[in-house]
Amino acid sequence: MTGVPSREMTLHKLSDLRAGDLMIFLSVARCQSVNGAARELNMPPSQVSKAVARLEEQLGLTLMVRSTRGITISDDGNRILPQVTTLVQRVQDLDRRDTVDTAIAVAAPSYMIIWCAPRIIGALPGTRVRAIEMAPALIRTLAAGNFFDVCLTLAEERLPESWVSIQVGEMRRSCFGPPALYERLGPAPISLETMRRIPFVLPVYNANGVYVPVDDGCPLASTQRTAGHEAQTMALALEMACSSGEQVVFGPLMAAYPYLVDGRLVEFEVEGWNEKDPVYVSCNADRVRAPQQRQIADATRLALEKLGAFNRDRVPADARS
Repeated sequence: MTGVPSREMTLHKLSDLRAGDLMIFLSVARCQSVNGAARELNMPPSQVSKAVARLEEQLGLTLMVRSTRGITISDDGNRILPQVTTLVQRVQDLDRRDTVDTAIAVAAPSYMIIWCAPRIIGALPGTRVRAIEMAPALIRTLAAGNFFDVCLTLAEERLPESWVSIQVGEMRRSCFGPPALYERLGPAPISLETMRRIPFVLPVYNANGVYVPVDDGCPLASTQRTAGHEAQTMALALEMACSSGEQVVFGPLMAAYPYLVDGRLVEFEVEGWNEKDPVYVSCNADRVRAPQQRQIADATRLALEKLGAFNRDRVPADARS
């Protein structure tokens, strides 16, 4: 006898698969961290590790690559991720009591879903909306697995054939910082040379324990700017800019809007900067009816129009003389 498992043994192991283990693996994939998944699921990290190890043993695959720096999802793990997502979705569908009108799941970066979800809810009376905060990279990865039905992005993503994408407008990207700092910089527009000297809160993400810089689309590359604090999310970056009093953030107006309204930050007018991103609403046509697609697109378009009408919240010129 060789060490290769028989078909009967493989089927026996697959029959022992637990839906909970599959859900835990999806959480680990989303968080790229055992500890992060444990926090998300409110369970001990050891329980998360055991669930993934059990799943690996039953599937005969290595799902996570472990090192002293943390974990990453293996090639096999990424390969089966869409199938696992589909299985979990089907289990969840079985548990739904509302079989006539199921929820429409909408995924988007955190600042977009916070802004758009209330407007989408208003456009879909009688429909349950499931709002999901999700990074763009995960949106691309999970779209094929029916983990969500609609996504909002700042670029046209490469999605499966069943998806329909509609450009619904544009969103301005700009520089935001404390009003007192803006006052000290002199008359607008601020020169690029001045901006090079101002510390920026720069975006980073963690990969195997190494902090990797992220391209935020700023006209000044990160190597051309003075490095300040670092943050993994736009919300954290904006809060850090408020707290520091001396640092700025480059990002989308949608994320900074609440800070501009309450006066904690202002938008900096910078010489030659007029950055805009197209905003897309993408729907899985197999799961979202055409009238609902139009309603979601129209609601997002109106949300963007409100942002477009928002004037730059700058310190008056006479206060900066």
